[in-house]
Amino acid sequence: MAITQAQRDLRAGRIGSSDATRVMAGDWLSLWREKTGRVGPENLDLVAAVQIGIATEHLHPRFVTHATGRPCVAAPDTYRHAEHDWMVAHPDFLTSSVADGALDTIVEAKFNSGFQTDADLARRYHWQIQHQLAVVGLDRALLSILRPTGHSLMTVDRHPDDVERLVEMLEAFWWHVVNDVEPADPLPMDAPSYEHGRVFDMGRHNRFRALADRLVANRAAALAVKEDEAALKALMPEDARIAFVAVDQADGRSGGLYLARDREGRLSLRYGAPPRRSLADAQSWGPSADPNAVELSLETVLTAGWGEGRAETFGQEGPKSWDA
Repeated sequence: MAITQAQRDLRAGRIGSSDATRVMAGDWLSLWREKTGRVGPENLDLVAAVQIGIATEHLHPRFVTHATGRPCVAAPDTYRHAEHDWMVAHPDFLTSSVADGALDTIVEAKFNSGFQTDADLARRYHWQIQHQLAVVGLDRALLSILRPTGHSLMTVDRHPDDVERLVEMLEAFWWHVVNDVEPADPLPMDAPSYEHGRVFDMGRHNRFRALADRLVANRAAALAVKEDEAALKALMPEDARIAFVAVDQADGRSGGLYLARDREGRLSLRYGAPPRRSLADAQSWGPSADPNAVELSLETVLTAGWGEGRAETFGQEGPKSWDA
């Protein structure tokens, strides 16, 4: 939640939640210089990610209330730790863990436009949230994650052992601030993983291992097949509904493959003969008679950024002819 200048001044001479993250990350020296007035804090006015986060903070209560069915309100003020008044926190929002219950849950609002998972972000902000829980005196928090593609919530419970470790580290750092003794940067303290799934070494599973060995051995051929599939889709005539090639197999049976375009323009590659009703309308493809037509080499098609399953034709308007 955006804070007032008075709240910013209060936090300047104390340890806030974002400071706790830096302490646990081992960023002691630069933070010590800020807390002792040797340098000013970093100017975040033109940091796009920070400003987007501030501009979208007011949206979080709406999403949290929609997801939980419980009110989500702005935190009223800056809190101080019951025993260490140099530890302060200003949560973004508060909500309740049960319907019509007290405001017993911190809501930390974050905007993320990257590819980090909810578990990655919970680990990234673990120490910040543990600091808030310790200062406010609560046991539960929600990490509210707003992305351009949607919204999600991640529960972060208070970890008593981590809170104890956090307070010890903050006390050690704060000693350097109070006594004006320049610190060295310690090793960072890792946050716990929030991934719920287990990690297995499948080396002793004979069937799994045999299939994995075969895939690894044939990886180059598999990649070549994917490239060829992408190239075929790039060569699909833009006015074609189906494009096919018949191939005689070694055992004498007829086979082949065909590309089909659906109503949304997506292309799919299928093996075998196209539907019989389509063959009645089939016509042989021929190169363009236009001497100025652009012809695409196979190398051009393969290096043009065609991914598996893409439905576009090559170029914005499509080529005027197709090389064989």
